Amino acid sequence: MPHSILLHVRSTCGLYGAERALLSLAASTPDPWRAQVCSLVAPGRVDVLSGAAREEGLDTLTLEVPGRFSAMAVATLASEVRRRGVGLLHAHDYKSLTLAAAASALVGVPLVATYHGDTGATPALIAYEGLARVLGNCTRAVAAVSRELTARLRRYVRRSPVVHIPNALPLADVCTEAERVRAREELELAPDASVIALVGRLSMEKGPQVLLEAMRRLARTTGARVPTLLLVGDGPLRASLEAQARGLPVRFLGFRSEVRSVYAAADAVVMPSLREGMPLVALEAMAVGRPLIASGVGELPHVLGTGRGLVVPPGDAGTLASALAGLLAAPGWRARMARAARTYGVSHHAPERMARRYIEALYLPALLGMPDASATAG
Repeated sequence: MPHSILLHVRSTCGLYGAERALLSLAASTPDPWRAQVCSLVAPGRVDVLSGAAREEGLDTLTLEVPGRFSAMAVATLASEVRRRGVGLLHAHDYKSLTLAAAASALVGVPLVATYHGDTGATPALIAYEGLARVLGNCTRAVAAVSRELTARLRRYVRRSPVVHIPNALPLADVCTEAERVRAREELELAPDASVIALVGRLSMEKGPQVLLEAMRRLARTTGARVPTLLLVGDGPLRASLEAQARGLPVRFLGFRSEVRSVYAAADAVVMPSLREGMPLVALEAMAVGRPLIASGVGELPHVLGTGRGLVVPPGDAGTLASALAGLLAAPGWRARMARAARTYGVSHHAPERMARRYIEALYLPALLGMPDASATAG
């Protein structure tokens, strides 16, 4: 058996989807593999990823990285790789891939990478994400969390195999009626109110502005019932969204590490994203029995499929408004959709299945020097 110590590297400013996907993979990777987590943080920022990793029983390393690249951070990472006896590096974003590629070259430890999706939020980020696609050629193998992203990466990554491995989460119990009642009491929501939830970073690519426009259209429609929106998350758009939401029944709940009560209170979860990879919010909602209305981006059309959710065109507030009105008026439809979605999630997105795919398609081929891992990725 090749060396079994595996170091996940991620640059993070919070505990969002990619971080939770990393933790799910690290915690479910079986013996004789020993997963550890390296968190790259800006000076003075709280390292929430390492804290969450330690709660999972994982060994951690925190590196302060000023700016986009730090020679000192590369040297420290390389030194820690030697000291810990790391046999394989696994990068999870453009900054971690840049530093890990340099450290990999210094110490001769193979490198693999996961691409969780582009944000395209600013011209600088577009450039950095483009660089990361090119740096995929410095790895032994690359995983992408959606089919769409896999196809895009294969245009840039020619020297390393690119495989599709979807994200996964531990399966939660379905929210009960008692939980629903209790959550609505805590949030001061009427038992018969129509309630939707959006959980995610308040940034342009997540599309919260599209959802608010859809709600505005519902408010202008004669006889349409405007649902209360529970908006969980924080980010650069918060101030502008608060202005856009004036006069609408919107609750800005901020970032929450625990969102089960929000799901319990909601009749449906909405994901109006303009860009996505394989969002964990979708898997969470499916697991707890809440139907989804989502944009047709990333892996979402495949996950929601026929009868497992409603898929609408990205950026189309009118179609989203119609979908919301139709789904909220049909409780039986919502229940059937939620049951079908949970069944699919159980069979396709178990963490153990994800970990097995990584071992077979990335880790073993990278350590054994196999030229092509793509045939083994289901």
